[in-house]
Amino acid sequence: MKKVLIIAYYWPPSGSSAVQRVVKFTKYLPKFGWQPIVLTVDNGQYNAIDTTFEKELPESIKIYRVKSLEPHNIYKIFTGLKKREEVPVDAMMEKKPSWKKRIAFWFRINMFIPDARIGWLPHAVKEGKKIIQDEKIDIIFSTSPPPTVHLIAKKLARWSGLKWVADFRDPWTNIHYLKELSRLSVSQRIDEKLERNVLNSADAIVAVSRYDIKNDYSTKVEDKDKIHYIPNGYDELDFQQNIDPDFRLEKNEKFKIAHIGTVNDDRIPEYFFEALSRLKSEKLISPENFCLYLIGKVSDSAVQHLREMKVHDLVKVIPYLPHPEIFNYYSRMDALLLLTYKSPANIPGKTFEYLRTGKPILMIGNKNGEAARVLKKIKIAKIADYDGRDEIYKHLKSIFSNGKKGRDEFASGLTAVESFSRENLTGKLAKVFDQLITSK
Repeated sequence: MKKVLIIAYYWPPSGSSAVQRVVKFTKYLPKFGWQPIVLTVDNGQYNAIDTTFEKELPESIKIYRVKSLEPHNIYKIFTGLKKREEVPVDAMMEKKPSWKKRIAFWFRINMFIPDARIGWLPHAVKEGKKIIQDEKIDIIFSTSPPPTVHLIAKKLARWSGLKWVADFRDPWTNIHYLKELSRLSVSQRIDEKLERNVLNSADAIVAVSRYDIKNDYSTKVEDKDKIHYIPNGYDELDFQQNIDPDFRLEKNEKFKIAHIGTVNDDRIPEYFFEALSRLKSEKLISPENFCLYLIGKVSDSAVQHLREMKVHDLVKVIPYLPHPEIFNYYSRMDALLLLTYKSPANIPGKTFEYLRTGKPILMIGNKNGEAARVLKKIKIAKIADYDGRDEIYKHLKSIFSNGKKGRDEFASGLTAVESFSRENLTGKLAKVFDQLITSK
């Protein structure tokens, strides 16, 4: 079996969507003739912990962990976080950070280039060389964020002469939050030079967003044919294995709509909360017949807004859940709420699990963005911009009025969704690998 060295910072026990893509690739690559060998960090800084992902992988998968010099420890001391507290992944998107955090953010985006994981590079390169020799690796695959993984892969590819595939789950210098932060022009230029060098050095580029391919990566590479679209997806086994038929929520007759994931200050759906208030004042919804589940981290500002709109009694906030537990909630919802960033490039990983449920989706975000493009093809979603006050109200009222159709079951026969299965997508990645090693 051919061997691929996978370089990933985010790996179990890291949780959240950051780790799902690479774990699912690793899970299914052996079906396509590729044995994954993983190089990851030892004791990394993660926003969430989820040990359930490890259980999906066969014990035969070899995982090499190497230490990293983490500047986050300095950040914790400076901003007053406790030693065991994790640095929030959305820390740089806070609307009103303290002066200490503003200083810390400035140092992070200007002094640590391309990112705060750069302290992992020397250790990972050293270990990577040993792995390539001992395991007789055939190809290298790196997946970002953080972009540091691509710098590691580039050094290893140049040293070994192996083909290298760079995977982008998010943009590099065009990622949405960097545009709103005060970055020195010299830092920006250095970062852009590193990015262009990586994009043009990699033998193949894989990206999750067609928007990013067209408007970002294709403008920076000489060989556009080496860019491949492989989106995120859903794992059919998750839907088959993680549903407890006895799982029940209180007052099961309520209409239930859920948002899965983080609601940070950049994704507060103010007009959605206002729509809840309007429907409540019209006596269409009440705590007795309606519940919005916010499953994941919810910012203090979002909670405050719910209270100001006097709809907090319609909402249940549930902290981060291990990924398998999410499917019980999917199975009991009448509809799903999808909040994207305002950037047109953004498409949350959960979009494809939402689609697989076959349940009505209300998306609030960029109506002309990547997420909207995918949802429009499937035609089971209603889409509105964050400032679409009347549209959000109309869509929510319509979804609620249609009632509790299919609450306890998933739609079947969604052939358009099947192309997004993790197994099918891994097959596409394996094809990229095969084409590269046969073109030597």
